[in-house]
Amino acid sequence: MNWPTRLTFLRTSAALLLTSALFSLGSCEDTNELGIGLPGTAPISTAYEDFPATVSAIQGSTILQDSLFTTQKSHFIVGKLRDGNTGGQLEARAFLEIAATGSGSTADTLPSQFAAQTPVLDSITMFAAFDRVYGSATTPVQLSVYDLQQPLDDFTTYSSSSSIPFGQPIVLNVPVSLNRTIRNKRNTLDSIQGLPIRIPISKAGAHTPFAVRLFDKLKTTPGVFLTDRDLQTVWKGIGLVSNTTGTAIAFNRSAVSGVNVFYHINVTPTVTKKKIYRLLFGDPFQQATAPRYFTNINYDLSAAPLPFNVLQGSGAAQVPASSSGGTVYTQDGVGLVAKIIIPGLDTLRNRQAKRNLIINRAELIIPLRPYSTAQFAAPSQLYLYEANNANNRVLKYTSGVNTVDRLVQNEGYLVPTTGQEAAFRLTEVSATNKYYSGLMTGYVQAYAKNQLSGPAPSAFLVSPTLRRPSSPLTLDRAAIDAQNIKLRVYYSNATAR
Repeated sequence: MNWPTRLTFLRTSAALLLTSALFSLGSCEDTNELGIGLPGTAPISTAYEDFPATVSAIQGSTILQDSLFTTQKSHFIVGKLRDGNTGGQLEARAFLEIAATGSGSTADTLPSQFAAQTPVLDSITMFAAFDRVYGSATTPVQLSVYDLQQPLDDFTTYSSSSSIPFGQPIVLNVPVSLNRTIRNKRNTLDSIQGLPIRIPISKAGAHTPFAVRLFDKLKTTPGVFLTDRDLQTVWKGIGLVSNTTGTAIAFNRSAVSGVNVFYHINVTPTVTKKKIYRLLFGDPFQQATAPRYFTNINYDLSAAPLPFNVLQGSGAAQVPASSSGGTVYTQDGVGLVAKIIIPGLDTLRNRQAKRNLIINRAELIIPLRPYSTAQFAAPSQLYLYEANNANNRVLKYTSGVNTVDRLVQNEGYLVPTTGQEAAFRLTEVSATNKYYSGLMTGYVQAYAKNQLSGPAPSAFLVSPTLRRPSSPLTLDRAAIDAQNIKLRVYYSNATAR
């Protein structure tokens, strides 16, 4: 027998037998089970839908919150501005704890340690680093420094509406330049770096009574180190105020910020040596024991024109987008917040009650008004708070022993959770096409299935502000095109067969 011919015959027979078996199995199988049915005949259908965001019969509204958390934020702010959009008057003042250098190898040596060499005060200068200016950065501003009547309390939570009574003025109406720079040269590369502001507190030959009392304390302290309690007997804290309208300065937590006490000692009858003793404020290293500070922000709308004057003193008031040219505002620092309602969420929940709804993707899109950042820059991201539409209050839930705000969280985190807030980030396609967007697939699925951490919210507050220490504090603002906010949802319907 010819073996190659026989092998060919066997292979052909096996192939025919396998093909026949597959056709037999397929003829008994439902095409939908195989996933190759005609459109509309499968038990799962997929679609997407845009749900517009509205407030009642309008597209959005602006509300005003008060008592914002400003303690130990990324910045403290000082200045005065008139809001070009709302007509509100903004004034920000900083309250800073003043602290001794500390102890250990990094501490400066007290002048009292050179008592035998007759320490002499030369000058006292306050330095404060900043990295943002709202308004004019070319016109000098006038700043005043006050002592406080009492130190900051370690057990008090300070907010934007908190204040501490001023004591005696230390210096008043000092003109300060905001555009001082220094050119650093490294090899062949030049860079220009902004310098911290300088506020002279006392100068040689014209020492103020305050400067004399402070230096006397440094000269007569018997110990090696100055304690905060010792310092507070002559200086309880800093109140920093601007007397110039048109500029607000955001001071950062830089290690160069502080109060420098310049003095000299007599090494010999003819030779002197210069010394510096530093007093600290701010929180450059974000340590629990760092000097505390907060910003008091007064955003006054009482003299503003319609429609925004209705927000003054009323947390439940709102300005509908239809009254403000289709624009709603959300701004860090001052408390302006955009409120939206998304009726599509209730629509999805009603559909879920009738059939199994699978949310494949949900994306919130918040368009930014073009050319709306002349006075205030747009924030890089926004957050979504769950709220009560009737009183504009943020909803809460209990996490362990703490009561925390309810926010939409990042994808992949179960509801409820905290500390993983979803950031709706700014995308800039062009000068006229900018928008915030972010995924909230898991949240929409939980909403549709009634699996939230409490009662469903009746509104959402869109804000750039996180209410916790070390988070940013700015005056950044988003002017939102309220009529085009949308929640885009891709979902599948699993229907019964």
